[in-house]
Amino acid sequence: MLKAIIFDYDDTLVQTRKTRYKTIDRVAKEIFKANISEKEIDEAWGLPAEDFLLKLFGRFSSDINYLWSVYIEFSKKDLNIPHLHTFDFIRKYQDSFRFGIVTSSSEKVVIRELNELQINTSLFLQIQGSEHTTVHKPNPMVFEPMYALLMKENINKNEIVYIGDSPADYESASQFGFHFLGIAHDDRHIRYFQKENVAFVQSFIEIETVLIHGNYFA
Repeated sequence: MLKAIIFDYDDTLVQTRKTRYKTIDRVAKEIFKANISEKEIDEAWGLPAEDFLLKLFGRFSSDINYLWSVYIEFSKKDLNIPHLHTFDFIRKYQDSFRFGIVTSSSEKVVIRELNELQINTSLFLQIQGSEHTTVHKPNPMVFEPMYALLMKENINKNEIVYIGDSPADYESASQFGFHFLGIAHDDRHIRYFQKENVAFVQSFIEIETVLIHGNYFA
């Protein structure tokens, strides 16, 4: 029986890639008078928050506090955009499941963005960001802090599903012992999910169909 649904954040709940490519491009051009290609951004994407910034901007400055302040200031001008029906689903089932977020992004960034979107952060048992662990996806031990909280509520691994958009999400969650459901808002990882025979959907409406009305846990 499903009791908890844990989400990745970037490109699962919100359209971070689309939004932050714009932010990164503006930071590079306006602050460092340089260009950063989409290939370079792709290579940094998914890294823990500080590693991500250093991968992109470390050649210009190694002062992580400075890079954070610049990045956050610019990102405030580019509000993140939820995927369609994302938070409608969470609000609808807030009394049926425990919800959480496990992401490689910074907790403070996620909370700020949710507040900007006027999303009640108390919908989530925990918003676990890169600050919470010394390991990160695809290392399965990234889920230890979240699982410790769920165990206190007598929720076991086979009662938890992790929903994410990337191979690293699948590899870490499945190795840890969680169920996994992929979400492919675009076609970047569909071939991977198909090749590995990973269950996936393409919208939050489909998530409701699969998890609530389907036989995913049969």
